Amino acid sequence: MERALKWEKILTIGRNMKKDNGGKSTQKSKRAVCIIADPDKIRLLADFTRAEILQLLHEHPMTEAQLSKELGLTKAAVGYHLNLLKKAQLICLERIEPEKHGILQKFYTPIAGFFIADYDHMPDDVKRYFIQTEIILLRGLFTAFQLDHHFHGISAFTLEKLAAAMLKQLEKTGRKYTEEKLVETPGTLKVKIYAEAVAALMKQDEWHLLFNQRRERGSTIKKE
Repeated sequence: MERALKWEKILTIGRNMKKDNGGKSTQKSKRAVCIIADPDKIRLLADFTRAEILQLLHEHPMTEAQLSKELGLTKAAVGYHLNLLKKAQLICLERIEPEKHGILQKFYTPIAGFFIADYDHMPDDVKRYFIQTEIILLRGLFTAFQLDHHFHGISAFTLEKLAAAMLKQLEKTGRKYTEEKLVETPGTLKVKIYAEAVAALMKQDEWHLLFNQRRERGSTIKKE
């Protein structure tokens, strides 16, 4: 009798969750872009483990146990990071499902498809994290331009300056999508916003000259 009541309670919770979500995943009602201007929330994003958790959750909703297995971390460690992200309202409960033993499994998902930290509100103690992360992405950009063999020719100072400019442009470009709903995969959205940001950056005199110089040098080497 007690077991039957327990399962009825679980099924009721599940039905209520579906009712609250209209019987659908929250993916379709998710915001496309969220600009983070709160310094405390920006600090939360400046962490490799939380970045990995968000990356996995962007792919599909996951439970604490699933994240623990995927990341090779204890459930307690994953739970700690999930609680921080929940309190900051960067992730939310997507659904609850009972497993065969009657334990409720909570699936989490990010509240937006792409989080962009506002460069002008970044605390100084984490700004370097975002700049270095952006430099890694810039390496991929130069590879896409087939100019990776020239990457070493750019000074560290110029590269960091370019990374900072890219972070600012991402925030500017991303604002166009803050009122839109996520209608594509987060990965596709991120590529689209990056492409628009790079195109805008290349129109600026300082960076237009840099990219053109790299292209010309690349063309010269290919001819040789």
